[in-house]
Amino acid sequence: MLSLRSLWCVRRAIRSEIRRLGFEPDLVLQDASNRRGRFALLALILTLAPTCGFADIPELYDLPLAYDPQRSLIDNNLRLAEEVGGSGQHLEPAVYFTQEELQRARSLLAEVNPDSRPITAFVVQGSGGQRTAWHEDRFAEVIQFVDGLGHRVVYLGTDAEAAEIERTRHAAGGRGQSLAGKTTVSELAALLCMCDLLITVDTGTMHVGRASGVPMVVLGPSWQRPLEWLPLGQPQARILRGPDRNDVPAGYRLDEIQVEDVIAAARDLLASHHPSSEARAARTSARLSATREA
Repeated sequence: MLSLRSLWCVRRAIRSEIRRLGFEPDLVLQDASNRRGRFALLALILTLAPTCGFADIPELYDLPLAYDPQRSLIDNNLRLAEEVGGSGQHLEPAVYFTQEELQRARSLLAEVNPDSRPITAFVVQGSGGQRTAWHEDRFAEVIQFVDGLGHRVVYLGTDAEAAEIERTRHAAGGRGQSLAGKTTVSELAALLCMCDLLITVDTGTMHVGRASGVPMVVLGPSWQRPLEWLPLGQPQARILRGPDRNDVPAGYRLDEIQVEDVIAAARDLLASHHPSSEARAARTSARLSATREA
């Protein structure tokens, strides 16, 4: 937990940067992910403007909001828009990218997919902070299935996840190529727009996949409510998870999800969202920003 001394140092740094930018906020908003009291305390110490947010200590807020567990995290956060006169209507997330970032993603895909086959991307590892991993041998079977369809398999992740990705790739008979650590978040979004299918555990890249609109099969944990994080009701997403549970047993690796479940979901998506250059172009053009990099 941040000490008061650390909070004060953060306060000085933030206030200094805001003065440098010539920015005078009318309201400070804190999102629903930051409900712990120390974030409200930071806003109080900053004394930049009235604060609105979801603190567990509402007394520290000028405009406190109570987190609604019957809404998703996105829809709770959109309530902040209502406080500043905007619409709280549900919006799907989006990540935008420049022409330069798009070209970088195209170059990466051209290197691993020179014959322009359909592309299925895999995210086989979680962040490590929570138990969201699936069994390596089960992933290997799904990878072999996708490869048998004639798809090019690519693996996505960070540099730190490269070794785990390589173990899964080896288990799948060396199929596919890894692009771990080779993209920024914006380049990753551009790359996913140009993929035809994403098969992923519940981790950060899954959210970028959601924001890119790529058809995806999500392997979700049974111990977390899907309403909070997962893309429920989205036609391009199939969510697989076991019955709700409160405990996370030792060695848990999404045990309830079987290979057959993932293959069936992948077949269903590929039938309803057939891989095509038109679909890839539509996803890409919808998220291509007119703003150029400085």
